[in-house]
Amino acid sequence: MDEYSLTLKYEKLIYKIARKFYNVELDDLYQAGCIGLIKAYRNYDETSPVPFMNYAYKYIFGEMYDLANKSRDIKLNKAYLKLYKRIEEAKMMLANKIGRMPSSSEICSYLEIDSNLYAEVISLTSKMMSLDDEYQTLNGDRLPIKECVGESRDYITSMVVSDSIDSLDDLEQKVIKIRYFEDLTQMETAEVLGISQVKVSRIENKSKKKIKEYIAA
Repeated sequence: MDEYSLTLKYEKLIYKIARKFYNVELDDLYQAGCIGLIKAYRNYDETSPVPFMNYAYKYIFGEMYDLANKSRDIKLNKAYLKLYKRIEEAKMMLANKIGRMPSSSEICSYLEIDSNLYAEVISLTSKMMSLDDEYQTLNGDRLPIKECVGESRDYITSMVVSDSIDSLDDLEQKVIKIRYFEDLTQMETAEVLGISQVKVSRIENKSKKKIKEYIAA
């Protein structure tokens, strides 16, 4: 099968995997996926009991992961973040129950999830920011995430909070950063942005509501 026919045949699979990433251009992810697909096709042993689609999946995902990793800004959709939290909770619950750390297969069985999905989530979240990572403020300084969201060791919550701020529009992000990361008053924030204190208050309240809704979704 020629490369064009191959990519056309498995195009839906490539796009399905690409949707697991964001903050990376879809076209770039598609190209990376095509490279992974072609590599899989060239290396696949037709006598293998593993279906080609399952075999290719790991190659496609791997190429997309490498592409995302180059930007050093890997982000996951909230479904993956929530699943990672479930995995961590299941790991501790099972460890307490059986007296040892559970295997990946035991965790997958308990949560009733596919092993490939488990591997993807663990692989991606290993690159997530922790509370010791930093967040860039408006003046270029970098503050530890823990100074922005508290000392909680819930890394997933920290990631979601950071993503929720990124989901705000430009002015909303500036207001939140100045008010809570720079620790300025509403009046001082208004002076920095050249708007009224009333508008700052309105934007702040609206932004806080958006953040809460984003995290709760």
